Amino acid sequence: MQLSLKIALICILIIYLFCILKAVKRKNMRIGYLIFWSITGIILIIALLVPNLVDTISSKLGFEMTINMIFSVAIFIILYLIFHLTILISKEENKNTLLVQEISMLKKRVEELENKEEK
Repeated sequence: MQLSLKIALICILIIYLFCILKAVKRKNMRIGYLIFWSITGIILIIALLVPNLVDTISSKLGFEMTINMIFSVAIFIILYLIFHLTILISKEENKNTLLVQEISMLKKRVEELENKEEK
């Protein structure tokens, strides 16, 4: 890989890490996600700085081509994120259902109290 391309990619990754930190400061991202995305950025920087690191790792793991390992890892990470986000959505749906039920019960109680006052 050409040196100018490596420098450009490292600059982009550093900007990426600053954007992650900025999102956490604005409270748009949880700390757990900060750690995940930061580690991802740091691993990418290390892969760019160390020559033939990805090739060596893929050959040690038995992949015929480096791109196969990269796609396999990327697919695994994407599946993990989708699974994790599905769990979070399910929890939030359960909380919303409980909240709607509690609001309905409170509304009914308020209506009952208002009816008692009118009588």
